[in-house]
Amino acid sequence: MSEAREKGLRQKAFRQRQKEKQQATERQLQELSDKVAALEVERDQLQRAVERPPYTDEIAVTFCFGEAIPQLHLTQGRVRSLSLEAMAEIWKRLVQRMALSLDRVDAAASDTGRQRLRLEAMVNEAVSFLWALVDYNPRMSCAIITCNVEAMNAPQSSSGSPRDWPAILVRMRLTEGQVEQLLACRRRMLHEVGVLIGEWDRLWKELQGIRDVEERPEGAVNGYIQLAGLTERLRENVNSLHICRAFYISYAYTRVLSPVQVARYLVASYPMGPDTLSLMTCLAQQGNEPSTGELLRMGRPTTAASSSAAAAATAVPAAPFCEAGDWRQALAQPLRQLHRRQQQRPAGVQRGSNPS
Repeated sequence: MSEAREKGLRQKAFRQRQKEKQQATERQLQELSDKVAALEVERDQLQRAVERPPYTDEIAVTFCFGEAIPQLHLTQGRVRSLSLEAMAEIWKRLVQRMALSLDRVDAAASDTGRQRLRLEAMVNEAVSFLWALVDYNPRMSCAIITCNVEAMNAPQSSSGSPRDWPAILVRMRLTEGQVEQLLACRRRMLHEVGVLIGEWDRLWKELQGIRDVEERPEGAVNGYIQLAGLTERLRENVNSLHICRAFYISYAYTRVLSPVQVARYLVASYPMGPDTLSLMTCLAQQGNEPSTGELLRMGRPTTAASSSAAAAATAVPAAPFCEAGDWRQALAQPLRQLHRRQQQRPAGVQRGSNPS
């Protein structure tokens, strides 16, 4: 009996260590995203000092909040200067209205068709808002993931996410094809993020390796030029990390999930914002997929550790081909253009089926 108990305790301790490793990896991703925001602020300050402002009064996103006419317009400049409190108020109003509309759709009222169109319009507004944050306010696009819009000053829980991911996945009613594409997106995204983190490590090592500049003036100039070049490449790398993650998540919203499923996800996550990487991680754990750490290591330069991780991953069935394409196209073209929702059946939905 004692041996069985000891075995149970060892298994429990092992699961706890795995959970802590997973949380540490996800914290590292969040820290890298925060660096994007800091570097973007620094870039904007420099750009304003030497040339015209990078943002205009062009409207970035319009909200109707389920009404027949627009209720709020946000220009690029307003999105850029959006505070945490203002972002939370917009998200609160949008998701609360979305929840009311979703209840009516689920109740199958006589006016379901019009209610569904209204719900889909609000989902499009939510996704457009997230796109605008990615483009013009990276700091807020990271903050919305961990923001509790009903308790802005409440401390974050140290015991894990306040969202019930398994229950949210059940509520979304995913088809088998959708599950396959979400897992494929997760694998591709984390592999690419691993590649970018490997590049960051290399650039950072180069930066740390630069010795004090020589006393001669030409030596100082060369040293500063080298430092400036490496700093810019680091900034570009961190921005790429931000865009890469946003690209695959945006693809999931607009090409894999139906608008009603996105609504179920956002409403079920409330009062928290959307943390789609954690949602995918829960789905991966249910499907015996490689862990976040394993996929990140497989994307980094070959080492003994990454080789063993890759070997371990061969025992896991290969995921289907990720249909999202190359995330680098988002460096040249905004997500609002790349992933504008088309009138087409979401991935994994068979003719005659209804994933909502």
